[in-house]
Amino acid sequence: MSSVPKAFVIHLERAAGRRPSVEALLRALPIPGEILPAVDGRLLPAEAVKAAYVRARHAPRYPFALGPPEIGAFLSHRAAWRRIVDEGLDHAVVFEDDAAVDPGLFAALLEFLAAERGRWTYALMPAAGLEPSGEAMARRGGFTLVRPHAPPLRAIGQVVSREAAERLLAVTAPFDRPIDTFLQMNWITGVTLLAVAPTPIRDVSRQTGGTTVQRKSLGFFERLRHEAMRPIYRAQVRTRYRRALSLGADTKP
Repeated sequence: MSSVPKAFVIHLERAAGRRPSVEALLRALPIPGEILPAVDGRLLPAEAVKAAYVRARHAPRYPFALGPPEIGAFLSHRAAWRRIVDEGLDHAVVFEDDAAVDPGLFAALLEFLAAERGRWTYALMPAAGLEPSGEAMARRGGFTLVRPHAPPLRAIGQVVSREAAERLLAVTAPFDRPIDTFLQMNWITGVTLLAVAPTPIRDVSRQTGGTTVQRKSLGFFERLRHEAMRPIYRAQVRTRYRRALSLGADTKP
């Protein structure tokens, strides 16, 4: 098993406006990195969608049907986890293609995570401004590993260990909700989501054309339903997330 980290940048080929920032991200990294072609959900045959996505597999039920871009995004992350396992990596960094990094801060963060390797299996690198509050699990060299009090947001940058990748692959065949939301479900994944602070990541999606995971325009009543159901669902997830932490239902630390 290789202990040298590697980076994968998930990039949708038709999102041509993001390619320059993806290449800039790879140049800024102090570790080997490559573009991992994203799965284009719009091109998936019906049989592949049926095999990958099953509604209402877990409680609480995700109240909205996934669109092709969301299904493709989830499959893209599964492809990254599969590469970590198949290549025998101890861990790897997985970026979405709207990420940019501070090179010096990122290099120092990798050293911190290597020194604290026994304390994490999954470390979220949130976008600046979305750093969660929580319990400090480790501190060293100006960095902190935080166990968030509430389910963290966004999967723009992750450091994923092989054991976490194996577990996530096992519990997402099939999946029933978007990747970011599923990762919050520690009572299902068994993976402790820790977050790092300070984060070396900036979200540059606005400069590169906006999100590639977009829903079709919603009608008035459907929009109202979304606005009504979203806070209810988030409250249900938050309750289960905190219960899992209190019961030690997820993994280390």
